[in-house]
Amino acid sequence: MPDLSGFEPPSGPPAGWYPDPYNPAQQRYWDGRAWDLSTPVVGFAPGDTDAYPDVGDWLDVSFRSAYRRWAASALIAVVTAPITSVASYVAIDRLASGLVITDDGVDGWTSGRLPGVILLFVLGSLASAIGGLGLTRLMLDTVDGEEPGSITSELAAGARALGRGLAALPRAIGWFALLMAAFVAAGLILVVIGALIPVLGVLIILAAIPVFVWLGITWSFAVVAVVDGPGNPFTRSAETVRGRWWSTFGRLLLLGIIMWLVSLIIQTVGTVVSGGGFGSFGSGGGTTIEIDSNGNFDPIVLDDELDFGAWFITVSAVTSVLGTILASSVTAAALSVLYRTRILRRP
Repeated sequence: MPDLSGFEPPSGPPAGWYPDPYNPAQQRYWDGRAWDLSTPVVGFAPGDTDAYPDVGDWLDVSFRSAYRRWAASALIAVVTAPITSVASYVAIDRLASGLVITDDGVDGWTSGRLPGVILLFVLGSLASAIGGLGLTRLMLDTVDGEEPGSITSELAAGARALGRGLAALPRAIGWFALLMAAFVAAGLILVVIGALIPVLGVLIILAAIPVFVWLGITWSFAVVAVVDGPGNPFTRSAETVRGRWWSTFGRLLLLGIIMWLVSLIIQTVGTVVSGGGFGSFGSGGGTTIEIDSNGNFDPIVLDDELDFGAWFITVSAVTSVLGTILASSVTAAALSVLYRTRILRRP
């Protein structure tokens, strides 16, 4: 047995929360002798529940969390984003097939195409929802302390997050349907009031605008809450925002501007690569409506105007993947960081 006489443990600062030596933008607990490697790292001490992290620290943690998991995010993006993009453009192409807009209306419409178009839109929406839920799950796990690993382990993590996102899909659909039903009911009430008392209806609509903005911020963490586990996601989202609505509004506004700029760059590159944009779809290089003195205009052949082409759809699918990796992942991470300031990790 070695002689330990005269041995002194290493000296260091007193126990407490300090900048993480592995990532200074985050916090990790020092027990007086060593770092607690099992501590969930979220960018601030878990006991600090009354305030969001500093805006700069929050953005830094969000970008770091997202881009460190790029391989896992890429798997989720490749599996879901192209389905959404391709299904949407093919649905529009089928919807416009053979349609001609004339002075008398729309010629060439057949109701038989509608089921296929609806099916494509539903397929694209489901792929988008699964991808969003899976990406949120990945970022929430990252905020909870899951560290990135090798490419192989990251691909496995992405597949695991995608599977858990799929498992949360029925729960998400249920809450979304309930929310839509409430909005439809509110809309019908406004229509009835507007029809009976037009002035009162206009006033109610104007008053409803700030209410919807307030609800949008208050429920902005509902998707994260759905992924986090069963229970009312709107209640947990409201708890996250309680007492700091304006702070949440400012952060989400800033995040939206940044992500819009990132997405704009990606879309601009995609437009250049694909050879045009909305103004140059089809062989005509855009839609020009010429109206004569009698109010008549030349027929518009939508089949030509909305002929996207295989190259355009391919480029759009690639840009959707890049947008998921570079923008959507950061948004999911940023929301997860703010959400965890009040809603503790579920066992």
